[in-house]
Amino acid sequence: MNEYNLILLAVIPVLFVLGLRIKAFSREGAIASAIVGSLIIIGGGWLYFVMLFLFLGLSYISTLSGFEKKKSWSLQEGLKGERGAKNVVAAGALPAAISLMNFWNFSPMLIFFLYVVALGTILSDTAASEIGSLDENTYMILTLKPAETGMNGGVSVLGTIVSFVFPIFFSIFGYIIYGGLISIPLGVLLEFAALSGSLAFFGSLFDSVLGETLENRGYLTKYSVNFSAALFATIVAFLLFVR
Repeated sequence: MNEYNLILLAVIPVLFVLGLRIKAFSREGAIASAIVGSLIIIGGGWLYFVMLFLFLGLSYISTLSGFEKKKSWSLQEGLKGERGAKNVVAAGALPAAISLMNFWNFSPMLIFFLYVVALGTILSDTAASEIGSLDENTYMILTLKPAETGMNGGVSVLGTIVSFVFPIFFSIFGYIIYGGLISIPLGVLLEFAALSGSLAFFGSLFDSVLGETLENRGYLTKYSVNFSAALFATIVAFLLFVR
């Protein structure tokens, strides 16, 4: 580990306190996020940490959007929007594991691609759930029957739009920085940005499918659904990269 990563690790306690102060995490959630953040720094370094920080920022913005309205409908996360340890592990375990692939002989571009897709899928689902729940016209993703707002497997026009825009922005931001570090043709850069954002979006749709078919029947929890959707999108990303 280089000295820059050690400096970043020193920032983790500060972010731990900040996360508690702004009520982004419960105490257990803050501890879990500190562990996930440390693993990502160790495995991926500063760029992976920047992407994690952007993910957290966009997720927090999604959570705060129309919070009082969501609270009146009992659709908010936690008491004040805070994420618990299960939320953090479901969202962060896969990206952390992917970042640690840098210790083995894998293509750095493959690892970053998978990392952006995994985080982007969780971000897409978060935006769809948090912002999309403000749209009262909700429909089940498979049957398109009207559904209650916030129901597992429910989708809305607003939720679908933000679940596409957020991961696309996230991917473009990441690949702009990545392209500045490594000499990559602009066309390839744009292709990877568009592909990773699109895969994250489809991963979020798959999350809704799992919600309607398995979560509503009690076979999966929302945490295992989130993890499974991110894993599905990541596997598809891997297969597309190596073909």
